[in-house]
Amino acid sequence: MGLAKRIRNIAIETSIAVVLVTAFVVYLFKSHSGGNRNWTPIVQIGNTAIVFGFLIPWFRHAWGRAIFWAALGALLMGHAAMYVFVIGPIRRLPLASYALLNVIELVIFTVILGKLIGRAGEQPLTR
Repeated sequence: MGLAKRIRNIAIETSIAVVLVTAFVVYLFKSHSGGNRNWTPIVQIGNTAIVFGFLIPWFRHAWGRAIFWAALGALLMGHAAMYVFVIGPIRRLPLASYALLNVIELVIFTVILGKLIGRAGEQPLTR
C-alpha cells in the first residue's frame, strides 16, 4: 500500500474516532444527571464500531463491489435491530457480554461475507 493511501486511511479512521468521541461527550453533557444516564446506547454504538470497524478493512479487496456494501448494510441493519429490540431492553447486561457478542458477530459476519464475496484472491461461492 502506498504512503498516500495509508495517510488517507489513517485520516478516515481518525475522523471516525473523533466523531464517536464527540458524540459521546455531547451525550454526557446533554444528560445532566449521572445517576440516570442510560449507558446502553453508548455501549451499543461502541460495539457496532468495533464489529464493523474490523469487517470493513478485512474485506478491503471487495470495496469496489456493490454486493459487499449491500451485504454490509443488511448486516448492519440486522445488527442494529438485534441490539434495539433484543438486547436494548436488558438494562444491566454486563460489559463482558458485549465482548463475547463482538467475537460471535465477527465470526458469523465474516463467514457470510466470505461466502458472498470471497476472501482476497479467492472466488466467491456461486450457484
